[in-house]
Amino acid sequence: MKKIALSIVSIVSILLVAEPALAASASIKTRIQKQQTRIQKGCDKGQITNGEERTLKNEQKSIKKMIKKLSRGRSFSARSKKKVHAALDRSSINIFKKRYNNKSKQRELNQ
Repeated sequence: MKKIALSIVSIVSILLVAEPALAASASIKTRIQKQQTRIQKGCDKGQITNGEERTLKNEQKSIKKMIKKLSRGRSFSARSKKKVHAALDRSSINIFKKRYNNKSKQRELNQ
């Protein structure tokens, strides 16, 4: 009886600890997917040039590589999450800048 109770308590405690880690990685995956969608929409609308697209996609690849390196088969630490979110924040700003830099698009149209 004690073994069963101890097993149940340990399983519940593991699930309570593991759940926030899973949610954090899910939020990171969601952010990456949203950024990839924004890049694709910018390309489809002609807001992002081929060179800018290549740059942004390389940035996304490097973020995925960083995530893989930081996780190493385990859940993220708080420091790792901060690094990934900071990289995603920078990437989001870069996507915005590339999509709405009308100056480069106007030059291409005038030439």
